[in-house]
Amino acid sequence: MAIGYGYWEVSIEKSGRLKLPTALLRALPEDNRSTFYVTHGFGSYITLWSEEAYQKQMDYMNSLDRNLMRVKLYRNAFLRNTAQVECDAQHRIVIPKPMMEMYAIDKELVLVLDNGQIEMWNSAKYHEQFDMSPEELGKLNEDMHLGHFLAEKEGADGIS
Repeated sequence: MAIGYGYWEVSIEKSGRLKLPTALLRALPEDNRSTFYVTHGFGSYITLWSEEAYQKQMDYMNSLDRNLMRVKLYRNAFLRNTAQVECDAQHRIVIPKPMMEMYAIDKELVLVLDNGQIEMWNSAKYHEQFDMSPEELGKLNEDMHLGHFLAEKEGADGIS
């Protein structure tokens, strides 16, 4: 089952708690709205996983051969500082302080929901990396639809 998508700008409360937007929670299946997993992101952000999305990630990771050093490196890096967090009655969570410090998360956050994974960005870093003009977005869209991203994935010559 597909899980929702969305974008929100939020603030962390003085107490260090983050109130998850109601619209974000409604975009998730009802049984995926209270327990989350906080992990390192795959870039300059923290990932907050719904329980269902986290289980899929762990199923994939558990299918890999742990005797391979690159797999071990990936697993250890991914699992480092991973924490399970529960929403309170007001839909607030506490992001572990070491993660907040590592990713320079302060008061203002951008949340991007992408199929059960919620990217949690320092607002300034997010806008620095992703703000673009309508023309730039149009060019990026055109490149994607012309298959340029596929060629990037397969190699410079388009052959895998």
